[in-house]
Amino acid sequence: MPGAVRLISLAALLLTAAAGNVAVRSGPVVEWVLLLVVAVVGAVVAGAPAHLWPLPAIWLVATLLVTTTGVPVDGVTLAVSLVAGGVALVAAIAVDVQPTLRRRRRGVRP
Repeated sequence: MPGAVRLISLAALLLTAAAGNVAVRSGPVVEWVLLLVVAVVGAVVAGAPAHLWPLPAIWLVATLLVTTTGVPVDGVTLAVSLVAGGVALVAAIAVDVQPTLRRRRRGVRP
């Protein structure tokens, strides 16, 4: 079963990258939101809530990669996508680090 979990996690990352790509290219909102929802559901099914940071990180990577392809990109959409991805990444890292900080405050070693 661990192999299936890894495949679902990888699919969630790829779907998140696809959603970021479509969003920045000013694709239909329904299309990229649907891709993102399927990615998040896949991540939850695969047990990704233990580590939330990879999804917003891949969103940012995909968003930045679109800018290198030479495809015309709306500047406002790009800025909103980068800011939203950055805020999501910072929030995800904060949530991921919280259990470790609680353990350290209690004096429990991992």
